Amino acid sequence: MVVVLGGASPAAAADAVSYDFESPSQKLPFTAINGFGRVLVGPAPGGKPGLAARVNIPNDGRSFKSELVIKGLDAGSHRFGFANYLPGNWQERDLDTIVAQWFSSQGDGEGIKPVVALSVHGGNWQLKVHWMNGGEIQESVIPLGGARPGHWNQWAFDITWSTAGTPGSIAVTRDGITAGSHQGPNNYHRGEPPHFRIGAYRPNWRPEKGPEKRAGATEAILYIDDITINSTAPGSRENPRPTTPDTTAPSGHPTPSPSPTSTGSPSPSSSTQAGATPTGNPSKPADDAISGATGQKASTDNTPLASTGSTGVITTTVAGVTALAAGAYLLRRRNAARSARRRP
Repeated sequence: MVVVLGGASPAAAADAVSYDFESPSQKLPFTAINGFGRVLVGPAPGGKPGLAARVNIPNDGRSFKSELVIKGLDAGSHRFGFANYLPGNWQERDLDTIVAQWFSSQGDGEGIKPVVALSVHGGNWQLKVHWMNGGEIQESVIPLGGARPGHWNQWAFDITWSTAGTPGSIAVTRDGITAGSHQGPNNYHRGEPPHFRIGAYRPNWRPEKGPEKRAGATEAILYIDDITINSTAPGSRENPRPTTPDTTAPSGHPTPSPSPTSTGSPSPSSSTQAGATPTGNPSKPADDAISGATGQKASTDNTPLASTGSTGVITTTVAGVTALAAGAYLLRRRNAARSARRRP
């Protein structure tokens, strides 16, 4: 079974969307195709069960892009997950084939580089991050390890978009292993929030680049599957817990770092290990002198004391006893003086 994908407008994304290409009735994303490329649904290769989307760009002198487009995302925090597969006969080229990109449409319609792009370059994966500094586009290239043709890659991108006053972050995992990260500006801070595109795009195959970049190149073919997008902002359906004082960002407006940090050294992804000892001291008993739901310690007559510490209770008690003793002493002296005046 082969199904051609297409649509009249980009699909609008909600807090949680997914595309697994298994159901013929599922409304699929809009396709952005330049030239005679195609995005078709058919049997997944490489021993993967079910269906997947096959993407191709023919080397015909004019085709350079075949992508699925998902719009409607806000400029917050999201996790993007997807699987992709390079065939075993994938041709290594010293040029970028972008397989996923986050693109910020500009208000003036200006066509510029995507803010974030995952590509295969030669025999390796890499991530490019772009931002503006003084009106000029800056770029950071993050290596993500060797490409493995004939292997399904499981990707996850945790992205928080930067703003003009706050830095952003990107964390990348591949097959459950941390592959790279970026901290700092990751956006142009103008126009629409970045939207998501996935498929195949060869910018050096644009017709205006000339035929030299296409010489000796074969048709670009790859497969994509299991696309998921979830909001990871506090209070979202994916992360429903509201922000607590422990996770609230500091007040004020932090300034983005002028030198963003990017890492690409593969290392095991961090996760909570089973059996790990939790932080804090949950076995510590609660104070016995808590009164009702107020959280204040109470005196013996149930009157809340000014101090909630044990020292405050002792101080208040001693002060009361001292005052009573002094009053009794003064009363005895006054009575003795009156008795002396009454004597003949």
